[in-house]
Amino acid sequence: MPLYAFGSNGSGQLAIGHIEDVSTPTKCLFEDTSPPPASEITRIAAGGNHTLVLFSDGRVYATGMNVDGRCGAVPGNGDNDGTVMRFRRVVVDGVQRFRDVSATWEASFLVAGEGGGEGRRVFVFGSGGKGELGLGGGVVRVSVPSGGGDRGSIGFGEKVVGIASGMGHTVVVLENGEVYGWGAARKGQLGQAVKGDKVVWEPVRIGEVGFQATGAACGREFTVVVGDREKGEFVVLGSAEDRWGVLAGSLIPVPVGCRSIEASWHGVYVHCQDGDVVAWGRNDRGQLPPREMGRVRDLAVGSEHVLATVDERTVVACGWGEHGNCGPVTDTQGNVKGTCSPIPLPEEVSSVVGISAGCATSWVITRD
Repeated sequence: MPLYAFGSNGSGQLAIGHIEDVSTPTKCLFEDTSPPPASEITRIAAGGNHTLVLFSDGRVYATGMNVDGRCGAVPGNGDNDGTVMRFRRVVVDGVQRFRDVSATWEASFLVAGEGGGEGRRVFVFGSGGKGELGLGGGVVRVSVPSGGGDRGSIGFGEKVVGIASGMGHTVVVLENGEVYGWGAARKGQLGQAVKGDKVVWEPVRIGEVGFQATGAACGREFTVVVGDREKGEFVVLGSAEDRWGVLAGSLIPVPVGCRSIEASWHGVYVHCQDGDVVAWGRNDRGQLPPREMGRVRDLAVGSEHVLATVDERTVVACGWGEHGNCGPVTDTQGNVKGTCSPIPLPEEVSSVVGISAGCATSWVITRD
């Protein structure tokens, strides 16, 4: 069965062959005649107007705006003024397999797999005027590197076991538990030591974590670093002004042994082992799951909305759904607030095995 998408699509970021928003799951298109089955998708990373999909065999596909090469193709190489409207295979500097992916608003990051300094090299392409690329002072745009060399990539001495990006900053977790980050820093999202710099142009170690990190999630202006999930270890790095209570909420008792800790632009979401969701942060548009969502099987957190699966055929959403990313039923302001909206699935979908959420985009992963 294919991958399905719905929500914001003004730059072709849903890969459905046009640039109109849709509010019901629509089949994604691939240029590759034999892409892997949707059930083998391990991560979907969404920028502001582009999307990356990573499969279990290491293949990566990209779609959406490509005026600066952020989709891993020659800049401007698209179907409509640089817009790619179906998923294209990404091969960077001869490397065809990757371990992980992430995306800021205008840039893409791919952790190298076989043949590329496996796990120790992060390829970068796209744009970012405030250090988002991590390639050094003043580097604000880079296309896919070719012909060898380190231009357009960041090297680390240890393997990268996790990478996460917000709108304007990125962090990586290394195999030895250290955390490095770059990009926007003025809110403390890269630690207090570099907060005064406002912009960090290349990776710096974040030394105030206090435990061996295993993963991370990025909000718009904060970072969640995760340690031993069995112990419930995590810390939220950000500004003390804390408008939406993201830092204050981190004092809420969280059950140990959580499945995952994720972040929206302005909230933190803990998916507990029993399926319960503990969340805090901005909720003016219903971004925090209502009580009726109950215990969920899978949880996906976007910029300002949340998806959840209750069983293999039931997907629900809440939050800001102005672009159709919460389904066809919203209030007059485009919100699904204080309730959950069921997502109508195509009849041919017999089993949902995963979900993902991005910048007003939603994704349903099905099984063959």
